[in-house]
Amino acid sequence: MLKKLILVASLGACSLAQAEAYTLTAVYTGLADYNTGIFDPARSEELRAVVNDSNNDGIFTVDEVASFSFAGVDIDPFRMQYQGRCGYDNGSSWCLEAFSYSAGTVLSFEAWEGYRDFDASLYNHAKSGAYAYSSFQYTSGEDTSSRTSGIRWTPATTVSVTLSAAPVPEPATYAMFGAGLLAVGTIARRRRQH
Repeated sequence: MLKKLILVASLGACSLAQAEAYTLTAVYTGLADYNTGIFDPARSEELRAVVNDSNNDGIFTVDEVASFSFAGVDIDPFRMQYQGRCGYDNGSSWCLEAFSYSAGTVLSFEAWEGYRDFDASLYNHAKSGAYAYSSFQYTSGEDTSSRTSGIRWTPATTVSVTLSAAPVPEPATYAMFGAGLLAVGTIARRRRQH
């Protein structure tokens, strides 16, 4: 019995082993207004992504992104893990088309997110080195209004990228794992007794 319990515990510990997750933060400074093209050296936007180098090649690619957020495009971990990096759900659609970063290279990405219902639609699109904008349209009867705002990169735009270890799982995560192991052990013991 003890051997089986040790085997189950070992298998459980292996299932917890995964590539280390990192929080990638990129701050872009010195951007132009999307509509007017007027440059503002103090304007900045922050990108946040949780990434892991699952194949250990030193390059974070689109398939290694667990969440992405930049300039109105927000693809949360639930969507990425359970619905995929591109998808549609209840009027909301999203896609992380591209993502690539390794130390010493330029961060490259393209992502969009949209929402549509009977009266309104909202669309956000961000492409590194080019633009990030938000477009809103409202229609009611014969009246239609729309608004677009955002940023554009310029030759003077600078970026600062930091990579930090993602937070360690909460104790509750380990408690649930321990409870699962205990349940498996209890079931195994009961089966053996009967």
